Amino acid sequence: MNKENILSKISKMSYNERMNLVYETTDAEVLNILAEDKNWHIREGVAWNEKTPVETLAKLSDDETRYVRIEVAGNENTPATILTKLAKDKVWNVRWVAARNPNTTEETLVQLASDSNLAVCCAVASNPNTPSYTLAKLANDNNGSVRVAIASNTTSSNETLANLALDEDSDVRSAVALNPNTTSEMLALLAKDDNYEVRWAVALNPNTPTEILTILSKDKDW
Repeated sequence: MNKENILSKISKMSYNERMNLVYETTDAEVLNILAEDKNWHIREGVAWNEKTPVETLAKLSDDETRYVRIEVAGNENTPATILTKLAKDKVWNVRWVAARNPNTTEETLVQLASDSNLAVCCAVASNPNTPSYTLAKLANDNNGSVRVAIASNTTSSNETLANLALDEDSDVRSAVALNPNTTSEMLALLAKDDNYEVRWAVALNPNTPTEILTILSKDKDW
């Protein structure tokens, strides 16, 4: 079916039919046509679809509706060049989703680490592409949510995790205790933590040595 026939067929569809189509189709031509739809919900669906061509995602990254740009920022097929642009979007939700995307480059994540929005900083702290030196810097953030995200990040350095294992916030220490890359020495220290939730997290870590588990099996807290 040529483009004219596809366009004619889509133009006769109801909103619900177009909505169903946008989430089901894998046809690039159909998605390109739907990307021009007057209804932003349809364009949002195109931005979400992983089969949408990069050229179309690039066009939708300039869409006037924030929700369309958010879906572009979250699409796993969105290339780094588009994400770099979206990382400067005036709407924090767009920057937040871009900071979570695994395709976002180190350079862009470093820039987003200084974002004024807490959610964006937490997303940077969680992204495995964020360089270790940036994670180390964010580990000194005053907000516990950022430090928890870093403590949970499997790319955080041993030095950063060791510092966070001494954090005053028990949620941060618990996150370190759950991190699969936390060393046996740190787990042994955290297994003696006064907070039972931290000791609980050590017990849950699949890499906790048997000798530490044996000690925790006799913990005062059932």
